[in-house]
Amino acid sequence: MHAKGFYFDGLSSQRHDAQLGLDADDNWCLQYGQTIRSYSPAEVQVGSRLGNSARTVNFADGGHFASDEHAALDLMVRHLHGAGQGTLHRLESSWKWILASAVVLLLALYLGLTKGVPLAARGIVAVLPPGIEAHIGRQTLQLLDDYVLDPSQLSAERQQQLQQHFAPMLAAHPELNLRVHFRHAGIGPNAFALPGGDLVFLDDIVELAADDDELSAVLAHEIGHVAGHHGMRRIVQNGLLYWGMMAITGDISAASDTLAGAPAYLMNMAYSRDMESEADDFALQQLHRQNIAPIHFANIMRRLDAAAANDTPASRTEKLLHMLSSHPDTRERVRAFE
Repeated sequence: MHAKGFYFDGLSSQRHDAQLGLDADDNWCLQYGQTIRSYSPAEVQVGSRLGNSARTVNFADGGHFASDEHAALDLMVRHLHGAGQGTLHRLESSWKWILASAVVLLLALYLGLTKGVPLAARGIVAVLPPGIEAHIGRQTLQLLDDYVLDPSQLSAERQQQLQQHFAPMLAAHPELNLRVHFRHAGIGPNAFALPGGDLVFLDDIVELAADDDELSAVLAHEIGHVAGHHGMRRIVQNGLLYWGMMAITGDISAASDTLAGAPAYLMNMAYSRDMESEADDFALQQLHRQNIAPIHFANIMRRLDAAAANDTPASRTEKLLHMLSSHPDTRERVRAFE
């Protein structure tokens, strides 16, 4: 009763042709070359069988034996312990358990991505020092100014007029360190919030607005993103996904890219549906407090939606991304403010 395989003594990388069996006293007997070693059952640990891959037998002295002669190993283990293949092999040999495991894995991945990661990100961001968020926001704005944005073409008088118009709403949130910037870019009407309190209005959205209160409504929405720490939450969520990939693939380089690539990531990200809804709820409250009619938000949203509809995605990839947009439906958002 023996199995053929290879032995490693644990002291060098040299491999020895060997065979492992049981002697008359039910001790494990290992033979390689002219050497014979004997081990009591308590000094030997036989690894679980996994498919047809070689199984490892570990010895108390640090050596180990590897063999794919599973029938012989199972026979010896059964002789000593009354069990052969082990629970792991029985599970991976049953299609019912494989199917159940696949379903559980997919469900766990889905819940982890949709519920677990956002919840964890919210908790992590809550304990981060404010300086980290402000630093990433400044880096992102600098990166945008270097590669994407140009100085605003609005007159200094117009910019000052809007700053004065925004002042009461900004003053209502001194804890957020809010700052409004005006920039020009050929990407259509837009406004966005960066971590740390930097709010950017592009010239096109200023020109699109029929009333300055419409811009105040947009401002209230963007302040909602800052108050909810949505930018940092997206960065942390992205980092958690990187760490998850590292755990699965063993590629630790992804982890080091998480914060280093945060500004570039912010340039290309879209807020989730839940975050957009949170910002809308925040904006509605702020408009009531500032005595600004919520219909102003609905009006500019319709105009923004019409402008986006005219800017039809050119490629199939862009069309697919447009279809998969995570933003809430504009009609739903407009109805809430109406």
